[in-house]
Formats: sequence, structure tokens, C-alpha cells
Amino acid sequence: MKKHLIISSLLLAFLGKSFAQISFPSQETLQQFHKSKTYIVLEDAMFSQFNAVIRAAAEKHWKITPYEVIDLAKFEKINTNPNASFLMVVMGEYTHIGKNATYDVLTLVMGHKSGNINKMPEILSVPIACFIDENSDADEESYDYKLGGILKGMQYAVNHILTQKLNLTNLKNHLNASVKDVKSMELWLTKEDLSESVSTVEKIEKIYPYKVVITTAEAISQAIDSQKSGVAFVHTVGNKAIKNTICLKVIISCADGKVLYGDFHTVTSKEPKGLLPKDFENLTQ
Repeated sequence: MKKHLIISSLLLAFLGKSFAQISFPSQETLQQFHKSKTYIVLEDAMFSQFNAVIRAAAEKHWKITPYEVIDLAKFEKINTNPNASFLMVVMGEYTHIGKNATYDVLTLVMGHKSGNINKMPEILSVPIACFIDENSDADEESYDYKLGGILKGMQYAVNHILTQKLNLTNLKNHLNASVKDVKSMELWLTKEDLSESVSTVEKIEKIYPYKVVITTAEAISQAIDSQKSGVAFVHTVGNKAIKNTICLKVIISCADGKVLYGDFHTVTSKEPKGLLPKDFENLTQ
């Protein structure tokens, strides 16, 4: 079902935000975040995957700060508090890759005395799906089943990646610092996470001779909720029906949210949405 977003003028400011202009939080901002209460802001949307599952996902998996789920109206009243943090879904775009394709992004920010969302110090942002315009015929990507795992991955990144000295040059190295661990785990994914050239276990085994399980969204959700040891899941974002988009690919441990692998590619007829042979080659390193 297509998502119909009803977004306040405040959130429209995020349309101009460029992920290519990435900035990393200062250690002072991270310390302030750890002392904060996090307000999880519901989408102002009739049909929202995020709204449908976030309460249960946060109860099971958000451990880094105290939290409260609020609506957009309350957010607009309290976002001037610099000691509060906010977790919400916004729209964002990559301006130098993907030719301005737009994404639904789960972003974590601190409040700012101005109430201007563009001035709120950003902790971390994670694309969760391609943004689908209400007039588009494209199908919306499903991410609700893995939202708990994404929350765990964000918390892992705050505690273990953002504490490093980061720049755009070494970010990928930090994201992939634990890629070697994937080989010792079961890699769980759905058919939607795979491109046609690696669409079966038999095709994958020719490149990556380690344990891969093509399973259901429900099974992955259960593995995340039970913190299943020795299992990692795949988070892909991309839509072949939307021109000039990019496909983001992340692998996260179900047990502790450890980020094991991160990369992206431009979606073309030769390199469609989903994991590619080169991703499995990277995982054999």
C-alpha cells in the first residue's frame, strides 16, 4: 500500500538536506545525547509502517536512553529543548549520487533553542526506504519487520562507530571493520534483498561458500526480537521502479546490533536493487 504523507512545513525543510554533506557529531554532542530523554516522533501519515511497529520495537530494543513516543504536535512544542533528543522519519536526498532520489530516513537529532530543524545537531541518520510519492505507481519497500534491528544498529553506531575519529574517507572502513565476522555467522535475508544474479543459495555459494539463509520477513523479525546469536540480517534500500536511485546495503547482527558491512551502488539494468555478486565477494575478505 502506498504511503500518504501529510508533512508539516517544519519537516519540509529536510527536503533540502544533502546526505553528501555529511557531518559527524562532536563528542560533546554525543555526551549530551547520552544524558537526554529521546522523544520518538510518530509520522503524521494515514498509512505508516513506522507508526504501526515503533512502540513495540522501541520497548524491546531502545536501551540507550529513556524514551517517550509522541505525536508531531508535541514535537513542535518541545523541540526547542537542547537537552532532548528526537528520533523521527523525515525525507532526505543524496544530491551528488543517485541524482536527487529521495528517501525516508530515520534520523536522530538533538533539540535546538531556535526550533529550526535544520539547526538541530544530528547524531545519526539511516535511510529506511525510497520515498514513494502518492501519485507514483511504485510499490513501497517493507522495513517494518526489521525496524527493531535498525534501532539496535543505530545504538551500536552511536556507542562504537561515532566515538571514532571519522571523516568521509575513513567512514566506510569503520563501517566494514567487522566484515570478517559475517563468515562465521548465518546471513539471513529475504528474496527482495537479492539481485537476480545471486537470487538463490546455489548461485551465492559459487561466490560465497558460507551459510546464507533466504527466509521470510517474519523469521527475521523473530530473530531480531530474540537476539538470536550467530545470525546477521540484511537491510537494503532501493527501488528498481524509481530512476536514478541508489541501493544501500547494510548487514547487522541480530544479537547486539553490531554493524558488520555497509556499501551502496547506483541501480541500473546491470546492477539492480539488492545484494550483488561483488557484495558477496567483499564478504569473503
